[in-house]
Amino acid sequence: MNICIDMRPALSRATGVGVYLQNLVKALAEIDPENQYHLFSSSWSERYRNGTYGRNFHIHDQHWPGKFLHFAWNRFSFPSIESMLGIHVDVAHSPSPLLIPSKGARRVTTVHDLYFYFHPEHTTREIQRDYPALVKKHCQQSDAIIAVSEYTRQQLVEHLQVASSRIYTIRHGSDPFFEERASDEEKKQVATAFALERPFFLFVGAAEPRKNIPQLLAAFRRAKLDADLILAGPEGWKLSDVMANSGPRVRWTGYISRQNLRALYQQALALLLPSVEEGFGLPIIEAMACETPILASDIPVFHEIAQDAFLPIDTNDTNLFAEGLRQIYEQEELRKQLIEKGKAKIKRFSWRESAQKTLELYQHL
Repeated sequence: MNICIDMRPALSRATGVGVYLQNLVKALAEIDPENQYHLFSSSWSERYRNGTYGRNFHIHDQHWPGKFLHFAWNRFSFPSIESMLGIHVDVAHSPSPLLIPSKGARRVTTVHDLYFYFHPEHTTREIQRDYPALVKKHCQQSDAIIAVSEYTRQQLVEHLQVASSRIYTIRHGSDPFFEERASDEEKKQVATAFALERPFFLFVGAAEPRKNIPQLLAAFRRAKLDADLILAGPEGWKLSDVMANSGPRVRWTGYISRQNLRALYQQALALLLPSVEEGFGLPIIEAMACETPILASDIPVFHEIAQDAFLPIDTNDTNLFAEGLRQIYEQEELRKQLIEKGKAKIKRFSWRESAQKTLELYQHL
């Protein structure tokens, strides 16, 4: 069976969807030596170089500009993936809700969340153009949809009227890399790079509106703690003024390596995740693997993923949010309890299991 996976989100600076692809493909390579995997990537300026897989994995790295290809695929369903790869394709797997054009392949989409469908004004112009008009149609046309959480599955059924029989809940796994302890040298390097001279809280993610960063900064200022706030992740959009006026105790790292991210997790007082909406919350898994306490929004998907291994707070209430920060800062026993609960919960998440379920889905189609 020829299986094509769109790897474009896994180009050089991968974030959530790209991290999903990297781990999924790595695990598929470990469990499946039989099927032929065709990893498709296309960019005018970036080349796909990630991973060395088995002989049944083939990289197709092309030079179509990303925006041009998105427009052609999303508006005209052209060119087909078969014509681009020059092979017959049995399964075409898109890591987004938008389908890969195909002459006859069974088509799979992974839906991480529907936030941009409901709030296109909070994202890029390209997504504003395509998502509201196409997401529902493409999801309904998919032969199968992978939802990364039960919460996302429910949204697909309730809001996009997708038949539940075509939705498969396959959660993200835990990367063993984060379970390994950072070396003293790695910790020293990040301490020097980001001037870590006092205890610090850590936020991980792109700086975008749904992450609720203005409220995070307001609560941090109100808590008045002898601590810093480190925001690790790429610059997003529509928050440039917030970033420019965030205060002396706040530092933005920009995109950082996995090694530096792990070292930050393992030294932080806690991970702070004040999102107003998520489809999963991969930093929760990374924090639990790193034995880092978690304070996060009191939203359904975080309860599904972390269960009781986090401190839930109404992060839209500045006073309550600030009080949660004080609890984490002052109560060492609370931090220890959250760490122990996280260590127990992390065993539920395995990329190998995620890959096995994905492979079974491919074979079922």
